[in-house]
Formats: sequence, C-alpha cells, structure tokens
Amino acid sequence: MLVSATYIRVLIVLSFLVAEILLWVANIRFLFYPTLGIVFGFLATASLGYPLGFLILTVLVRTVPRVVEPKLVPRRFGSLTALGLSANQEVTPRDGRESE
Repeated sequence: MLVSATYIRVLIVLSFLVAEILLWVANIRFLFYPTLGIVFGFLATASLGYPLGFLILTVLVRTVPRVVEPKLVPRRFGSLTALGLSANQEVTPRDGRESE
C-alpha cells in the first residue's frame, strides 16, 4: 500500500505556503527589497522559502498523520513488470540470432 499522491502534494504545498507566510510575517523582504529591487527581492525571498519549506515539510510529515490519517492506495506493479524487474521472472539465454 502507498500513501495517496494527493495527500503528499497537499503536504508539500502547505509547507511551502507556511514558509512563505513566515518569511512575510518576519519582514525578511525588507532585507532584500532595498538592495535588489522589488522583482529580484521577491525572487530572493521566494528562493529562501524553499529550504524553510523543506524544514517545515519534515515536521509535517511526522506530525500530520497523527491528526489526519493518510489515504492508502494499492501499489501499482505495472512499471516494474513492464521493465522485467520482478524477482519471479525466469531468465532464458538468447540464441545469438537476430530477430527480423
């Protein structure tokens, strides 16, 4: 069983939104806007939000499943079977002839 992709995506978006809100509330933009201008100051603030977002994501991954249980979906074996990576597959030697 795997955790639903929607659940994971919501956690990622939520962590980055919280990171940007924390940077906005902490007035980090005033460090970058006067020196870099509005456009590049915003880009610097947004890029600072990524590491903070990943830190928040590590906390969310450990705490949110205790509050909201993730939806489990069945595992998809299709890609492993199509690539021939299953453990039960028999290996037959090729006979050196080329197929036409």
